[in-house]
Amino acid sequence: MKVAVIGATGFVGSHLVPHLVEAGHEVVAISRDGRRLPEWRDSVETRAADVTDDDLGAALAGADGAVHLAAIPRETGGRRFADVNVGGTRRVVEAAGRIGVRRFVHLSVMGVVDDPKLAYLHSKWLGEEAVRASSLEWVVLRPSLMFGIGDGFFNLVKTTLRWWSPGIVAIPGDGSTRFQPLAVDDLAIAVAASLTDEDRAGATYELGGPAWVTYREIVDAVMAATGMRRPKVGVPIPLISGLTAVTDRILPVFPVSHDQIGSMSRPNFTELDAFERAFGVVPRPMDLSYLG
Repeated sequence: MKVAVIGATGFVGSHLVPHLVEAGHEVVAISRDGRRLPEWRDSVETRAADVTDDDLGAALAGADGAVHLAAIPRETGGRRFADVNVGGTRRVVEAAGRIGVRRFVHLSVMGVVDDPKLAYLHSKWLGEEAVRASSLEWVVLRPSLMFGIGDGFFNLVKTTLRWWSPGIVAIPGDGSTRFQPLAVDDLAIAVAASLTDEDRAGATYELGGPAWVTYREIVDAVMAATGMRRPKVGVPIPLISGLTAVTDRILPVFPVSHDQIGSMSRPNFTELDAFERAFGVVPRPMDLSYLG
């Protein structure tokens, strides 16, 4: 299959492109600047396109299947959820349908909700709605937190420990919020199967790793991987929410946004055997050794 990967140079794309090549697919890697990552083979074709305003039909030309990864987890630098996560998805879906892309795999997130008060999760829900309303053979994947070289969440915890936690590390609430970390390379397995398996069209999969892990346990795991040690102090979520409402306006580099704190109210885990039942593979346990 000739597969177009939209958002190919991001965290997931950087792992997915080599996996698809190894599986025998011809890959077109689409990103805003059209750059090539050093680890990609010469057979990977690169194309430049921005989902918010470029000719996506030209970017997708010739593709039998498409994987849509392009999204933002936080509004920064003038890029907005409505433009990227919602409008961008709608434009990709329209272009894919227009040029005859057959299979369309859309990367969403666990916890999506039709609630504008949770802006990111709502934008991902609206993106899903655009996919479901299309005539494409679509598959939606909703992973929990993903770990691997270049990830966002676990590296953010590391950065917070190093630069924003000089004496202690703040834990939202009692730290019992539950996640189900999934290896990005296991997600690549799910994407590849979703592209090729005929009976997956029209399916939505919630995916996680083999264990539930609390936020407090994640912080412990990051400290163990990096050798950093900080006392953990629980901070009431309403207090953190109030703080981030201010930092969003005056300190945009603050590691967490008001919306992200709100998103912690949504479930971020599923059945422990969900991945194995869906894709026949036991996902690998959380391993953060790459953070060291």
